[in-house]
Amino acid sequence: MLIIGRETMDRLMSFSASMADPNKKAGCIADLEDLIVMKESHLARAEWGSCCGNVAHLAAQIDTELTMLRAVLGSLMSGDSAKASSMFDDYIALVRRNYQPEQDRW
Repeated sequence: MLIIGRETMDRLMSFSASMADPNKKAGCIADLEDLIVMKESHLARAEWGSCCGNVAHLAAQIDTELTMLRAVLGSLMSGDSAKASSMFDDYIALVRRNYQPEQDRW
């Protein structure tokens, strides 16, 4: 299980609602494209380190996330915000299963 920041998780949780707002569509598309670029960078790093321990699971997980995010982006760009929102909810479920929130600092 990987750790995810609370701010990142909060932002992901509110993102689905933004997809339904036509005024926020361009911003959502830009945010999704940025998230995809970030995940592609993570995937490249995970694949580079495949000789050094058990990162194969990590690479597969990131690849799954990328596939889901690209599908969300495609639906949003084609104008099907309801489908994009539903698929993004599936992405959130995947993130919740595979990431744990970072611990509060004392």
